[in-house]
Amino acid sequence: MRPRTIMGVSAAAASLVLTIMGFHRADALGAQSAAPNALAGFTRTWRDNSIWHDGRAEVAVYDATRSIYGVKRQYKARLYTNKEHASAETKTKDPSGKGRAVFKHHLREDIPTENYTYHFSTMCYVGVDDLKSLKIDMGSQEDCGASFKQFVNHDGAVTWNSFTYFPDEGHTSGSYEPPHGFVFQDALSLILRGYPFDDPPELPMLMMLPDQTDTHRTDTAPRSVSVRYLGRKFVHLPIGRVDSQHLQVTGKGLKGPHDYWFDFDVTAPRLNVMVQYEGPGGISYKLRKHGRSAYWKR
Repeated sequence: MRPRTIMGVSAAAASLVLTIMGFHRADALGAQSAAPNALAGFTRTWRDNSIWHDGRAEVAVYDATRSIYGVKRQYKARLYTNKEHASAETKTKDPSGKGRAVFKHHLREDIPTENYTYHFSTMCYVGVDDLKSLKIDMGSQEDCGASFKQFVNHDGAVTWNSFTYFPDEGHTSGSYEPPHGFVFQDALSLILRGYPFDDPPELPMLMMLPDQTDTHRTDTAPRSVSVRYLGRKFVHLPIGRVDSQHLQVTGKGLKGPHDYWFDFDVTAPRLNVMVQYEGPGGISYKLRKHGRSAYWKR
């Protein structure tokens, strides 16, 4: 396959950079945005595999860290991924199996601190056919209170509601037209596993809703980001030595880069699963265990 170059740089060797001017207000959206097919070049191999119809979910367990009260906490994070159908009316699972085909991508984190444990549950719906970021629900609970954020992107508008228990925060809500290339940062651990590592096309930029996993109020407007391929490397993880592909996501106004490593293995059951992540706020995930389970059965 003939290697492509972007801005004179070999894509296989170094880079795919997707950049535009960022937005700072939700009501400014629509003035500029990505091309409609921002994710068209992402491969379908991993998401079309028959293993997604085996009646179980992919379960990835990570050794994780996150900074709380300025201290880097260590804990286990669990990331569940399965296919289901979402109802257009309720935006939840459609028991008839006739709704929109989606990936349910759910990150569960229980983080001990000196006085009590923080509980985070962040669930994304992503369209199977188009990788559209359709819904995110984030709930947190700890001894001082509970917070909740929801963004829904089913019907041509992003509508959002947020409630936090902190003084001067409380309830906020709004809506805006989603820009082309709109993605949830919390869903990139799913979406980017289909990045065309072998021969990156000249894709337009992505517009990323920042990480919503926080007890405080979070940013509601998407920002333009760059995705750079940093090459193939072996990483040493709790699960063992893994051959991986490294991507870095950066953008104006972000608190720092988001670095993702995806398994080089394209076959089931791995299917390019995320094996490592490092990001702002002292957040990291390193794969300890990977398998499939009908975890909901008793």
